[in-house]
Amino acid sequence: MNATPAPGPAGPESPSSGAPAAVPFRGRGPFLAKAPPFWLPMRHFVFAAASFWVFAAAFLWGNGRLLGFDFDARWVLGLTHTLTLGWVAMTLFGAMCQLAPVLWETSLASERAAAAAWWLLAAGAAAFVGALWSGSEGYWLGASLAASGVTLYLYVLAKTMLAAAKLDWTGKHLALGLVYLVALAGFGVALAYDRQRAILFRDPEGALIAHVHLALVGWVSLSIMGVSYRLVSMFALSHLSAKTPGRLALALANIGLLGLTLDAGFLGRRLMPVWASLLTLAYVAYAFQLRRIFSERNRRIDPALAFTLLALAGGAAWAALGVGLAFGWVADSTEARLAYVSCALLGWATPFILGQIHKIVPFLVWLHVYSPRSWTPPVVVPKIQDLTSERVAWLELAALAGAMVLTPAGFLTESQALLRAGAILLLSCATLYGANTALTLSHVIRRDARWTPPSA
Repeated sequence: MNATPAPGPAGPESPSSGAPAAVPFRGRGPFLAKAPPFWLPMRHFVFAAASFWVFAAAFLWGNGRLLGFDFDARWVLGLTHTLTLGWVAMTLFGAMCQLAPVLWETSLASERAAAAAWWLLAAGAAAFVGALWSGSEGYWLGASLAASGVTLYLYVLAKTMLAAAKLDWTGKHLALGLVYLVALAGFGVALAYDRQRAILFRDPEGALIAHVHLALVGWVSLSIMGVSYRLVSMFALSHLSAKTPGRLALALANIGLLGLTLDAGFLGRRLMPVWASLLTLAYVAYAFQLRRIFSERNRRIDPALAFTLLALAGGAAWAALGVGLAFGWVADSTEARLAYVSCALLGWATPFILGQIHKIVPFLVWLHVYSPRSWTPPVVVPKIQDLTSERVAWLELAALAGAMVLTPAGFLTESQALLRAGAILLLSCATLYGANTALTLSHVIRRDARWTPPSA
């Protein structure tokens, strides 16, 4: 297909035929001149894909440690932080480093500092999880490295935001997410300090509940909500008109999270049903905003959009289980809490991440390898979707959907068979995703001869 892409605010989705490449590509979109180098976001996404696979493999291999009285907290802590630090946080930081020029029309405050933050977070997460799984008491070293990396990310992103002329709606969500990330880190340090002293928190279990929700709702969910308004609209070719449901979702989420944090951390968990209800209403308002985006779309449901719909279903299950636990309709047990966290991380965050990354990574590879910069027309370049396998993406979706159902069901029913089946499907999804990512990145190493013009 002969084409010269004409990118909009976030780049091309597919080339339009016949247009000559009259000027260097990077001059066609002002944000591209400010974008970070290709390797910066990509190293985040590669490390995240590897972490996702390691989590899935370890989840299957150590399946028998998750139920019963032989529950090994260090093993579960390692699994949890492989998913949260290596998969979720690494993906979010990589996406934010790449999206900064689009959202705020300014370059990253420091690409070197962002690269150093990646090294600290990657080394810290690996060392922390390795120490937990090996039984070493030196896990504090990995935790310190990871915390240093997160602090450096906060510096880079906060300074970048301050340099922006104006923060859009998505930017405000991300800014709030970073504020909650600071609170999350502070709460974590306080919990570690108070573990043997019981001076700060009279109810350590309640403080842990507050800590978990600062992560799942404040940092992860607000970031996902903000990014989804921009990316899902773009990928669906849908115009985001009325924002009233989204504004209501943001207000309710903040009220519910702040109330839950104070109540669980310091006030004895007296009003947990109230905060759970507010957070659920926030999710309903957010889902209604996404429904408007999908109803106005001008594109068929491809795997990326299907992953987003799957995330909405997983988020609904997470909210319903949270309400059940808060009102006492679901027995509060270790297994029920693991089901709750799995709904949040595997049912809500993971499918959303997969949906967006299936668009972002091929787009970045396309820009790096096939954008027609100074080529002499006619130029033969692929569509972005040609750099990935849609069939494999649909298989990833099917495997993840099964794992999303079987894993929390296995925890709630304390069924080892269901957990094992869910783990097998999850590992299948992670393996397929890794293969699809490798297929896309293979174009960086060697261009496909079908699309390499003789004048290049």
